[in-house]
Amino acid sequence: MYPWHLGKVPRTIELDGASVRHPAWRNAIFVVHGMGRQLITETAASLRSGFEDSLDEILEWQHERGIANPLHKFGEIPPPLIAEGYWADYESLEKTFPEEWKELEGNKRGFFVALWRTRLLSPFRTFGWLVRQQLRLLNPAVIWRVHLFAWLLYIPLQVVSLATLLALLIRNPKVLSDVLADVRLYVAPKGITERAIVQRIDYRVGAEFLKLIGLGWDFRPLPKTERKKIGGKEVAFERIIWVAHSLGTVISYNVLSDLFHRAEELTKSGDKIQKQGVERFRAALRRFVTIGSPLDKIAFLFGEKALRPWPPRDRQAMVAGGETVEGDRVKQWWVNFWHVLDPVSGALSNKLICGDRPPMNRHIGLFRVPGLAHVAYWKDSSTLRFILGRAYGRKFLEDREFRPMPAWALTMFAVVGYVVWAAAIVGTLIAFIIFIDQLPTLIKIYLGIE
Repeated sequence: MYPWHLGKVPRTIELDGASVRHPAWRNAIFVVHGMGRQLITETAASLRSGFEDSLDEILEWQHERGIANPLHKFGEIPPPLIAEGYWADYESLEKTFPEEWKELEGNKRGFFVALWRTRLLSPFRTFGWLVRQQLRLLNPAVIWRVHLFAWLLYIPLQVVSLATLLALLIRNPKVLSDVLADVRLYVAPKGITERAIVQRIDYRVGAEFLKLIGLGWDFRPLPKTERKKIGGKEVAFERIIWVAHSLGTVISYNVLSDLFHRAEELTKSGDKIQKQGVERFRAALRRFVTIGSPLDKIAFLFGEKALRPWPPRDRQAMVAGGETVEGDRVKQWWVNFWHVLDPVSGALSNKLICGDRPPMNRHIGLFRVPGLAHVAYWKDSSTLRFILGRAYGRKFLEDREFRPMPAWALTMFAVVGYVVWAAAIVGTLIAFIIFIDQLPTLIKIYLGIE
């Protein structure tokens, strides 16, 4: 049997003399995509594709060590279900506000659609906003906060960035309005329309996550008509790994903040059913995995204007699934994957988002192309194997132990990464200067002028 689809996986299996739910029906992945013109299911499909390769690697590792997997006798081991917190269609009034859309009549629909596009799809507004953020980073007043070496690296990096933005504005302004505008809209919304869209993005992502465990935003069970169905049958998962990429990590951080604060409030003042919903929520969220996250940078630039900090309590106590101690070592349920050649990401440590305890920061493989490292996580074996192993748990999918790199190694990678970035940036600037200097000569050669 090849259960490439969850509907083909048996709901129960006989294990150790007892009938239990197949782990594929108990465990799921919830993924929130980053900025850009994402299509629905595109991110989930990329993650699923990477999972299939990583699953083969795990099974091969088990075979080499003589580890018997209890699921083998039931056929192929399927990757867990992946549900998507999709929000990229926010520019569609009908998708973003479906209830309000039904109430609009006649020309009102056309009017508000035009308003949405006017607010969201302006490349000039996005260009001006990005340039202002660059100037903020170049301000000498930030040296003491980011350290001198990092600030010096900003100078050539921002020159290249400005040239890139100008080229996009002239040649391909849709990249500004369709991709980079996502960041401006979410972290610095202006006006009632944009703030309403941002609130709706958060609401939709939170609702999709809660749907996986059969709850609504009030932490009560969903009506039967709204519950998640697979193969025509209702399903509610018991364990969920929340995975977020790039700008999706910022959205996810805020949505989780709303959920945590709501759970705290209902623990004190909710009725019996709502308190049971809170317990289900805390038990279901097993890991929060951020990949390529700009959270530290957003916290530095925008603070609480863009971020809603989590409740001021021990982070390990926020979810029942948080493993607290293994020997003398604290195990975090928030894990952050980053790469030194990914300019968006970084090791997270800002106190606004982390408090006094940073998440478990894991640097992925060594060799990546500068810049393109930002999308390398979807095929990175260490990242995907970590997520898979935590999704199914050691009992059903034992894998090697992943140990974080020592501090000296991370420092070395940071230095090497900065040198590579600096060399690439300076090399680009030199090539550009040479090209400008030789441009008149090249034009004469092209025109055949002596």
